[in-house]
Amino acid sequence: LRSALHNVYRKTRRTVIADLKKLETEVEENLATKKLIQDDFSEVDPLAGLSRFKRVLKTILPDAIHPQSTLMSLWYLVLTLALLYNAWVVPLRISFTIYQDGLSTPYWLLGDYLSDIINIIDILVIKPRQMFLDEHGIYEGGRKNTIRNYIKNGDFKTDLVAIIPFDVFYLFTGISGTMTFLRANRMVKTYAFTRAFDRLDAASPYPTAVRLIRTVNIMLYLIHLNACAYYAFSSAEGIGSNRFVYSGRGRAYIRCFYFATKTAMSIGKNPKPRVDNSAEILFMASSWLMGVFVFAVLIGNVKDIIAQSTRNEDEYMQIFDAISQYMFRMHVPPETMKRVKTWCQFTWSSQKSFDERAILEYLPRKMMTDVALNIHFKTISGVKLFHGCNPGLLKMIVCRLKPIIFLPGDYICRKGDVGMEMFIVSDGAVQVVGGPNDSIIFVTLGPGVCFGEIALLGTGGMNRRTASIKAHGFTTLFVLFKWDLQAAMKDYPEDQDLLGRKAAKAKKEAAAKQAAAKPKPRISEEVIFPNRSEPKLVKAVVKLLPPELKVAKHLKEADERIRVETTVKSK
Repeated sequence: LRSALHNVYRKTRRTVIADLKKLETEVEENLATKKLIQDDFSEVDPLAGLSRFKRVLKTILPDAIHPQSTLMSLWYLVLTLALLYNAWVVPLRISFTIYQDGLSTPYWLLGDYLSDIINIIDILVIKPRQMFLDEHGIYEGGRKNTIRNYIKNGDFKTDLVAIIPFDVFYLFTGISGTMTFLRANRMVKTYAFTRAFDRLDAASPYPTAVRLIRTVNIMLYLIHLNACAYYAFSSAEGIGSNRFVYSGRGRAYIRCFYFATKTAMSIGKNPKPRVDNSAEILFMASSWLMGVFVFAVLIGNVKDIIAQSTRNEDEYMQIFDAISQYMFRMHVPPETMKRVKTWCQFTWSSQKSFDERAILEYLPRKMMTDVALNIHFKTISGVKLFHGCNPGLLKMIVCRLKPIIFLPGDYICRKGDVGMEMFIVSDGAVQVVGGPNDSIIFVTLGPGVCFGEIALLGTGGMNRRTASIKAHGFTTLFVLFKWDLQAAMKDYPEDQDLLGRKAAKAKKEAAAKQAAAKPKPRISEEVIFPNRSEPKLVKAVVKLLPPELKVAKHLKEADERIRVETTVKSK
């Protein structure tokens, strides 16, 4: 017993050690593969070794600023706020002198010099650090080179004109609304507005809203300029001097803005200029021309915005209508038509496209691979079949994954079908079913689970599905087809051999499981009797009885049977 227990212990110990080594090898291979693939995305920390204060300072204001960085986008928004302040306030204060008096002047000056501080920081701190592309297409970040590029090829001249302090003449003219024209040069940095909205358009998930805000802002600013011009013209003619000019009743800016809006939109009854007053006629003609321009800009931009925002939906409706008309023409059963329409509607609502890969076709191959790796690498690296494979093969496999949506109750595969693809659950869940009418649910598989990977290699009967699987709800699966894997493995013969060995091993394990699952035939228990000699009494009775009697015959047969059994047992 002690020897038997010792043998069992040694055998179990050897098995456990072998399994642990195997698991350790697989983990190391997986980590090595993951590291090789993610080398393209790894970055060296440039702030390593600095103190906490310097790290924070360098994070907020680095030595070199990338022109497409988030910091630069935020800074353009700040510059846009300073530009809009000057663009709206300077004309307002020049024409509506009633809004700048002794009480409001400190607040106006505070706003003026805050915007000036922003422009000074821009020209002295931010723009000299902005990187640029040299003649070789490489971003240059050296301080001397960035300063030289900013002065020669950048916005230095425009920024310098915008910061010239003409308002020092306040010392001679005094601070008044009319003299605010000395700050008109602050409005020349219009590039900040354009760049800020271009970056918002590119970064925002709602570009239509950004374009609409931009169009409305331009329209309101043109109306604002017309309102300021109307009040300035009324002041020159005399407030309330005739029916054409501002009457002087109500809030001046609101009444003038109302007049400018009616003129721009050509709505309502505008005051008519006097026939004998050429200045009023010219002003009204100019206002109408500006109104036509504003109306054309508004209608044209809004039309383009709406067309761009609904372009994808229009394409979807064309495809959906074509599918519906085809099904009606071919007399497809109503139940099938309903399922097809449900699939179309859910596919569009979930991914806004019928073919997700078609969206990335415009990208270069390298960028398409990077996007696919960021989306699918975690999923594909969890597939046991691909552990230890070359990272290049995994990249090619990731690029060939195709999303497919299944409706609730759809069968993904049935038991006994020939498998030509592998599935990875992305969203939703699938159920492994069996029994009569597939009424038994064995297990439910959630996101990240893979199944059917051995069927990709199709070796020795392993391409048959061993169970039926159906979608539990609306389920999105990533599919890798057999021909895609074969095309990817042409350039990786070592990985092809590795996958072949793994498939053969999986085949043996599956065969062992199937053999263990089969019911074993029952073996009748053997009853062993002790050896016994031939009964002497039976032998004597057989000799005495007449041989023609049935009893004698039975006793003789029983005696012979006992003799044979005794001989066999002894052997």
